[in-house]
Amino acid sequence: MQEIDSFLTQVRSQYFLASNYWPRLREIWDESKTHHRYFGNDLETRDKNLGEIFSKFPETRFSFMTETERQKLKALPKTVTVFRGGQQSSIAGWSWTLDKRAAERFGSVNASDNRPLLATVTGLSVGAILALIENRDCDELIIDPLTITLETAEFADITFERIVT
Repeated sequence: MQEIDSFLTQVRSQYFLASNYWPRLREIWDESKTHHRYFGNDLETRDKNLGEIFSKFPETRFSFMTETERQKLKALPKTVTVFRGGQQSSIAGWSWTLDKRAAERFGSVNASDNRPLLATVTGLSVGAILALIENRDCDELIIDPLTITLETAEFADITFERIVT
């Protein structure tokens, strides 16, 4: 948590140099995979922190990704279907995937309420994807949850279903 607190302090002080911003965030993002709730202790804090972080230096956000990741993102069609597995209280998160099975596996393993849920968004504009990250199991798509909530998803369909375990 100390890494993200330090990063946020630099972001808020306007001290951060644009050239270092996205590569440093990528390091922190990759490190966060082993830390539950790395970007905030509750969903509201997490969303506020990540919203603030991803709104900085949008013109150079591409440097958050590797060249291969940038090419994969660029090659996606104009609209996509994305999936997220989890539990109801945290289903509107930042990490999504194009792989339905991977989302179901993630939901089954990580839903602490023992009632895993799968969110499916069809017709999502590829422009809503902030970044694509290659992972061993499946590619991760970073999407601001505010762009795909029931209230704001005017051009996409959202469905939820229980994952059978």
